[in-house]
Amino acid sequence: MPRLSTTPVSPAPSHRTAEPSPRTESPQGTARTCDISDLKAPDDHEAGRFSAEAWNMKGSRLELHDLVFGGVVTVDTAAGPKRALKFTAAAVTIRDLKMAVPVGPQIQHIDGAPGSTSTIRGDDITMYVESLTGTLSSIENLPAPPVLRLRLTPDTIPEWLYDAVGKLDLKLQLGLDDADIDQAGQTGGKLAIPGIHGYGTPR
Repeated sequence: MPRLSTTPVSPAPSHRTAEPSPRTESPQGTARTCDISDLKAPDDHEAGRFSAEAWNMKGSRLELHDLVFGGVVTVDTAAGPKRALKFTAAAVTIRDLKMAVPVGPQIQHIDGAPGSTSTIRGDDITMYVESLTGTLSSIENLPAPPVLRLRLTPDTIPEWLYDAVGKLDLKLQLGLDDADIDQAGQTGGKLAIPGIHGYGTPR
């Protein structure tokens, strides 16, 4: 997780080492996908060791600024090596943030105030994503069809994102509505959550 502020208010991208399986047809309203389960996932030694279980972040609106896709990597966790999608960003904003972090017999919840926008800012924001789902609402600051639902995993990604691998200078401005992210871990950045509220629930 990024460093947390309670004030109210990575290696170079991986190049493709194998061609993906043929692109698959997707239901209407979702992005066409590529099967990348056979893609090599080099070890990311800069990530350090993460917890055994992923932590979850949800928001009604997620904006990723100067986003660079670093391909599929392998990270070390307390449960052993795990594949993850690597992204770096200059800044992240999340409206109506809700976080859930497994800790022992409980799930620790960290919520922002309703209607508030939480931010992650600072150097070297790197996200190691196990699953990212959301409705694409903008890309490069241009409106996108609101019905285009995306799902990214280390085994399946939209074909347009696969085609971006290796374009080292490509920085995306990406907006997603109803975002839901499972992360193996995250490094860099400082998280500020307006109206922060924390509580625990049993598993």
